[in-house]
Amino acid sequence: MLAASLAACAGQAPPPRVPEPAAALTAGPPAWRPGDRWSFEWTSGTQSGSKHAEVLAVREVNTLRYYVVRIGDLDHYFTFDLHWAASVRDSVVQARMIPPHQWFVWPLVVGRQWVHRGMYEEGGDKSPRIYHFAVVSVETVEVPAGRFRALKVVRDEGGAESDEYWYVPEVRWYARWIGRRGDVRFEERLVSWIPAEATVGGGVSPVGPR
Repeated sequence: MLAASLAACAGQAPPPRVPEPAAALTAGPPAWRPGDRWSFEWTSGTQSGSKHAEVLAVREVNTLRYYVVRIGDLDHYFTFDLHWAASVRDSVVQARMIPPHQWFVWPLVVGRQWVHRGMYEEGGDKSPRIYHFAVVSVETVEVPAGRFRALKVVRDEGGAESDEYWYVPEVRWYARWIGRRGDVRFEERLVSWIPAEATVGGGVSPVGPR
């Protein structure tokens, strides 16, 4: 079931690129490794908590390769371009996006824009989605893990949903994410990042409180 479901998530070619102005920071797709770990603190409405993500493996499904990332009790499948394909529990797909959700289109550079058109499926329901993204600035972001230069990406459809997230090349993912779903606003802030190399003496240091 997993193979059949992920096969339907095969990626599409990115939309045509728009002219890119010079920027102080540019990022290409990171190379994740099994053992990479990120920890976040989050707030949502009046609630708060922590979130942990770890790259478990690189897995091939129907000739396509995915990063498998454990978040909570779900395994999330990301393409090597960090496009989200599906969430899986006990080898059963819980939700997926066809084609995979293009949270990032590389290289990230100020002025870059793209549109993702896909079909979101969850619990037997399907709904078409159209998302517009733009890299709007290079900013300094301060989170519990430290102070970083980041590329700010926004998604705002002018309706009930929006996202702002700050991608940090140094930590290979976002360091801050602010989102809105209806009347609920949520935020995630990076607390620590431990690269797989740090556990095997690869010369890359962990980021965040020790």
